[in-house]
Amino acid sequence: MEDKLFEYFSKFRILSKEEKKIITKDLKIVKFNKGTTLLKEGQNSYDNYFVLKGCVRQYLMKDGEERVTIFYTEEDWILPAIGQGNNNVSKYFLECVEDCFLVIANDKEGSELMKTNQKFQELAQLILEKEILNQQQHFTEFQNNTPEERYLKLQKEKPDLIKRVQQYQLASYIGIKPESLSRIRKRIAKK
Repeated sequence: MEDKLFEYFSKFRILSKEEKKIITKDLKIVKFNKGTTLLKEGQNSYDNYFVLKGCVRQYLMKDGEERVTIFYTEEDWILPAIGQGNNNVSKYFLECVEDCFLVIANDKEGSELMKTNQKFQELAQLILEKEILNQQQHFTEFQNNTPEERYLKLQKEKPDLIKRVQQYQLASYIGIKPESLSRIRKRIAKK
């Protein structure tokens, strides 16, 4: 499984055998069962995750309803420890939608690793920049696209996700009720 992580890193920087050894030494790959809650609203968050296999949803509770904000799948970073403010208190829930294999990257350990090696610091910076751009793009598209456009984009870019998650979660993710999603699907099917 760790080979998948190094394949991902190679998209940014090629790591030497010694650098891979340094990472592997403290690497934590954990299997989580479907339905496992990784993080609850109000909990302190010091761990980040890399999805090797599976799907995790991030959601918040608003007016007694779950609002799915994002799905994380293979090769996605889940960075709840970043951007939660000084107290690291989560505003979201993280739940495994499927059985998952996740790399757990502790924020403090990662900081220590980056202090000791400039290449790791550069790698982390490139990954963080990519994740920030992805989040900005997601936010902009959510603000400017209709639910049908969001669904069509999802269908084009992550068609497997549509089959992997429950309809009510998918509807919440694109900002509508399940009944509206059914209508959108019927409309698209007729085209």
